[in-house]
Amino acid sequence: LDTDKYFNMAKIAVIGAGAFGTALSEVAARSPLVDKVFMYGRCEEDNAGINSFHRNPSYMSEFELSPKIVAVSLVEEALDGACMCILAIPAQAVPDWLNENGSKLKPDMLICNTAKGLYLRDNCLLSEAVFKALGRSDQPYVALSGPSFASEILRMHPTAVVVASKYLYHAVTVQRLLSSPYFRCYTSQDVIGVELGGALKNPLAIGAGLIEGSGLGINTMAAYITRSSLELQLLCKAMGGEPETISGLAGIGDLILTAFGDLSRNRACGIRLTRGETLADITRDITVEGVPTSSVAIDFANRCGLELPIFRAVNDILLGKLKIEDVHLHLMGRPLGSEKMSPPTNG
Repeated sequence: LDTDKYFNMAKIAVIGAGAFGTALSEVAARSPLVDKVFMYGRCEEDNAGINSFHRNPSYMSEFELSPKIVAVSLVEEALDGACMCILAIPAQAVPDWLNENGSKLKPDMLICNTAKGLYLRDNCLLSEAVFKALGRSDQPYVALSGPSFASEILRMHPTAVVVASKYLYHAVTVQRLLSSPYFRCYTSQDVIGVELGGALKNPLAIGAGLIEGSGLGINTMAAYITRSSLELQLLCKAMGGEPETISGLAGIGDLILTAFGDLSRNRACGIRLTRGETLADITRDITVEGVPTSSVAIDFANRCGLELPIFRAVNDILLGKLKIEDVHLHLMGRPLGSEKMSPPTNG
C-alpha cells in the first residue's frame, strides 16, 4: 500500500452535495492529512454559494464550511488527483452513477460508500451492485455506516461510525483520513454485516414508530428493540456476515438512532401510520428507506429459511395484510420458546 498517496496532504473527492455529502466533506476537511476536498454537486447555485460564502444554500445552510472545500460541477474535476472518492448519494443511485462514471475512477482509487441500503433492482447488497457496475471486483472499497445524523456531525457532536473493507488496510486508511476528536471511525472487515445492519435497521425503525405512535410503553419498546436486534443478527449470520457486527455501531447503534431519533424518517413513518395516514401519502412527502427495504429483508429471510416474525409483521403492516391494532396479539400469541433464536435445520 502506497501510504504516501493517502497521507501526504491528500485530496479527497466527495460525490453528492446533499446533507450527508456536506457533512462528510466537512469531516474530511478537518483532517490535518487532507489538503483539499472537492465536492461534486449538480446545482451551480449551490456550488457558487459553497465557494463564495462557505455555506451550502440548499442543505445545512446554517453551518459555515471549511475553506478547504471546493464545490465543482464536473465529476472529472472532483476525481482528478484524488486518493479517495466518498460516495454520498442515495443507495439506489449508486450503481447507475458508477455505470456512467466508473471509467473515470482509477482502478486503485479507494471508494468509501456512505449509502445505507440494499440494491432493490437486484435484491442484493450494495457492494455487490457496486462491483457489478464497475465491471471489476478488485476496486478498493470501504463501507461507512453507523449512527450519524448529518446535522449533529456538523454541530461537532461526538459521533462514532464503522468503516468496513475486505482488506483491513483500506479501512484503516479511511479511519486515519476521517477520524478526529469529534468523528471517530472504528475498523471492520465484515462488509456484509455492516451493509446489512445499515440497511435492515430501517424497516425495524418503522416498527419502533408504530409502537411509539400506538402509545405503548417502554416495556414494549425495550422488548421490541432487543428481539429485533436478535432477528437482525440471525439474518446477518445466514447471509455470511458476523452477528457480532450487529451488536456494534452498524447494527444496534444505528437501530437506536433510527428508532428513537427525532430526525428519523422511518420512525416518523411508523408514527404517521398509527394516525391513520396512508403509506402512499407518507411516501409522497418523504423518502422512507425502510418501506422498499422491508420486502428485500423478507426475500433474504425466505432464501435462508428464517422465520423472523418481527420483520414479517412490519412487512405485513406495510402491505396492508396486518392491522396495527392486531400486531401485538399476532406476535405475543406465537408459540412459546427459548429466548435464544436457533437457525433453521435442514432435513
